[in-house]
Amino acid sequence: MEGRERGILAVLGILAVLTASGSSYQIIEGPQNATVLKGSEARFNCTVSPGWKLIMWALKGTVVLSITPREPIITNDRFTSASYDLDGNFVSEMIIHDVQPSDSGLVRCSLQNSDLDGSAFLSVQVMGSLRILNDSLVVIEDEPCNVTCQALGWIPPPDITWELGVPGSHTSYSFLEPGDLPCAVSVLAITPEGNGTLTCVAELKGLQASKSVTVHLTAVQPPPESSYQNEMRKSANVKTNTGAHEAEPNSGNENYGYSSDELMSADHSTLPPKSSERSVPAQRHSRPPQQEAEKHRSNPASRPQVSFNIASPQKVRNVTLV
Repeated sequence: MEGRERGILAVLGILAVLTASGSSYQIIEGPQNATVLKGSEARFNCTVSPGWKLIMWALKGTVVLSITPREPIITNDRFTSASYDLDGNFVSEMIIHDVQPSDSGLVRCSLQNSDLDGSAFLSVQVMGSLRILNDSLVVIEDEPCNVTCQALGWIPPPDITWELGVPGSHTSYSFLEPGDLPCAVSVLAITPEGNGTLTCVAELKGLQASKSVTVHLTAVQPPPESSYQNEMRKSANVKTNTGAHEAEPNSGNENYGYSSDELMSADHSTLPPKSSERSVPAQRHSRPPQQEAEKHRSNPASRPQVSFNIASPQKVRNVTLV
């Protein structure tokens, strides 16, 4: 009976020892979530109590680094370690170099022969390109215009704001363009009242990291009016001036001796067909005295003219009899 009791006490003692020794393999504080920029370093700490034999670091389910009390076991140069003592406990630090977006995922610190672990999440952000699309910012003063800023390849899409050094009213709006690469666009609608600078700022909120681009805006005076209404007014003025010129009397000499064949035929039809009499066609305008005098000098009275109607009743031929 006494032997049995002694055996039970021995088993309980062993269990107590095992429990005590197992309690030394504890993770006091596991790693914390981290957000880093592509190409930089990510650091994770794991604090364990004394008595540990092996610490293992895993990224996205794959062990990438192991730590023994003597030295770390490095299988990939991108994953290195550092260690510290803190209040009698051991701090293991895993350093991930040249972090890439593909590294985003769960980071886990665990102890050998223990189901205890600590985990955190690694988030990798990417700062892409930033540019203002408008190559030339020469605009009309006091007239609205749009200025576009594009952030291409940012993960996640950044917040875009504007810093204005140009007087005038403005508003802005942002949106995401579809495509293979994430693209955030911000459009600034501004009515400039003078010259100055426009700065587009893209910021990753998780890192408080930003990038900016600045351009100079030149506001020029509007060109002379050339609107449709003005062109119509000019056309109307040209037509008015043309009509005025057409209404002016002809500066040339008027031919008072001209008469149409039809009028001459009509006048002859009213005269009696006397060949011995002199035929004078009717004129709509009286001849000037000077022209009459020249006619008398060129046609002496001793040479009378006789009119004959030849071939056509509408034509008159004058024949001089000698």
